[in-house]
Amino acid sequence: MPEEKQLIQPAAVARDGNGWWCHLGIPDFGGTEDPAPFKAWAAEQGLELKTWDMDSDLVEHPYFDGAGHCNGWEPESPGPEWFLMAIFDTEDGPHVQWARREMKP
Repeated sequence: MPEEKQLIQPAAVARDGNGWWCHLGIPDFGGTEDPAPFKAWAAEQGLELKTWDMDSDLVEHPYFDGAGHCNGWEPESPGPEWFLMAIFDTEDGPHVQWARREMKP
């Protein structure tokens, strides 16, 4: 009998002391930087994703001067049906990612 797929759902957000957060429902992909496993999982989940960086929202922030946090950045949801997947650091600076179930026409 096939295993029933568990769909990720919105979760309470409790950012750490540096402002980072990741949804606990996202599987561990072994630390790989290859985005393919995550993208395949998101497609299986039926998710549409939106991602952007902090400097799209803020002109000034201590992070831009070398601080290792994104405290004070409160990215707004793209809409009521979107839920937070993660606020994370990258080589290009802090990013936020939102998800919603794909809208079927």
